[in-house]
Amino acid sequence: MKERVLVIDKDPAIIDVITFMLKDEGYDFLVSQKPFDLQEVRDYKPALILLHNGLNNEGSLICKSIKGSLDTKHIPVIISSTGNDLPKIAEESCAEGHIQKPFDIEDFLELIRKTLVIS
Repeated sequence: MKERVLVIDKDPAIIDVITFMLKDEGYDFLVSQKPFDLQEVRDYKPALILLHNGLNNEGSLICKSIKGSLDTKHIPVIISSTGNDLPKIAEESCAEGHIQKPFDIEDFLELIRKTLVIS
């Protein structure tokens, strides 16, 4: 069975790049384009979540919600952002990894692979 990845992002261009690379690597994925719903995470049961931090640290709050729930806290999260304080945001929100936008596709894929192996 292919590993499932939940993508939470609002930028259509970034979503296109991420979904293309996930498809090319053989991952199953779901893109969440609506307001965040923890039930969607529970229902989809992803092996990994790729989460954009977004404006007003929205991603950080989503990550804290995921990590604060007993039935989803085990799911690794990679948080992305264009902001300079991303390492601090990732640490404070308990994300397993982070990647700065714009990102190198090979670096991003390597981070995904490493995170999935560790989890």
